[in-house]
Amino acid sequence: MNTISKISVAVTLSLGLFVAQSCVHDDDYATPPIECNLPVANITLPELMQRVNANQLNVDSNKAILDDLILEAYVISSDETGNIYKTISIQDNPTNPTVGTQIEINAGNLYNDYPLGSKIQIRLKGLKARLDERAGIIKIGSVDPGFDIGRIPLTEYKKYIFKTCEPVQEIKPKEFNSLAEAMKNENINTLVKINNVQFLQPEIDKTYGTASKIESRELVDKTGSLKGVVVRNSNFADWKDEALPTGSGSITVVVSKYGSIWQVYIRDTKDVKFDQSRFDVGGGTNPGGGNTTEAANLLFKGADFNNWTDFTSSLNTFGITTGLGVQGIGNGRDGSNSFHLNGTTGTTNPFVFTVKAGTLTIPANPKKITMWVKGSAAKSLSFNVETTSGRTFFNLGVFGTENVTLTSQSNNQYSGAVNTNGEWRMITLNIEGMTLNSTGDLFALKAGSGTTYDLIIDNIKID
Repeated sequence: MNTISKISVAVTLSLGLFVAQSCVHDDDYATPPIECNLPVANITLPELMQRVNANQLNVDSNKAILDDLILEAYVISSDETGNIYKTISIQDNPTNPTVGTQIEINAGNLYNDYPLGSKIQIRLKGLKARLDERAGIIKIGSVDPGFDIGRIPLTEYKKYIFKTCEPVQEIKPKEFNSLAEAMKNENINTLVKINNVQFLQPEIDKTYGTASKIESRELVDKTGSLKGVVVRNSNFADWKDEALPTGSGSITVVVSKYGSIWQVYIRDTKDVKFDQSRFDVGGGTNPGGGNTTEAANLLFKGADFNNWTDFTSSLNTFGITTGLGVQGIGNGRDGSNSFHLNGTTGTTNPFVFTVKAGTLTIPANPKKITMWVKGSAAKSLSFNVETTSGRTFFNLGVFGTENVTLTSQSNNQYSGAVNTNGEWRMITLNIEGMTLNSTGDLFALKAGSGTTYDLIIDNIKID
């Protein structure tokens, strides 16, 4: 009997621990507890938006909701980097959402309580859900006589908003190929990915923002048909001083609107994948600087690899090491051609190719050599630049997650894997203060021994 009692106690303790731990997702006890036994939601986000639009909510004289309405939705925004301030944007589904809205909260660091991708429950009784006439979009917030929608006070928001026990979901943005397709009312406060866009004037705006004020950076797509769509950047964003990317590509944003002005928000600069060359807007009527512009100031003849004969005629007598490179037809930047390093090296570190000096005129006082690279290899690359003071070495090392700038080293090194995960990355060689050869050899690409390479290289230029 004593033994049975001990077993019962042990089982009870084990079950108690299991139940206690089943809803604890981390050890951060400063955050509010995750609620596992929440009441059942009784209104969907599309239903709420429909009632707001039809003025069918049961509200008091201050427009506060009187019914015990309980809503669940998914968090698609984050204030972790400081760009999104005292708000949470939510949508009805993690993929293919039909509607979204914004919750106004007078608190910061909300990403700790309600992480990106988490399912949250909002108890709407006592809150307001209505059109913010200044912004022109529907929001959820508190009663505030001075505003259409107020911010839920710091001391009260945890009474209304709860993180559920559901695991964090991956939020997959809806994808569009133009600004006109994405900038529609049904996409407001949802996460979308827009392809074929670029910043209108990165050479003038230069950075995402400034320390003194909120900045707007205009986007443009290939059609040029929808103007005035801006990326809204806070002066408190961690990345406000980062340079605007000068290329084109895709951007993932939370769609918003202020009156008639379309504005979008990025959560982090990782949402901006401008890894393609600039395009001409509107069929060439407004030059944006496509591949032809990007490939201006080529380091040597054929350095854009579009004309393979031009490239091979720029090489010294050793040419391309057998089995280590071919022309990449159509797989370069914006569909142009490229150099495809796609072979396996032997027991030595080979020169893949070496370029002669004098095939093109080098600009006076050059500061950098740049190129774009995409692909993977277990070992890295080394670049040799020939100067009037001798050979200089630039070693790539581990490469793939971001663009890099390299400085000269004392010898060639090939340690570090390359993996750009299918994205174009820029490599910059800092040659400021160097005088490059005008005769003899000029530039060489070297690879590590005993390694299979699958790298695409394009547009080697000098500025």
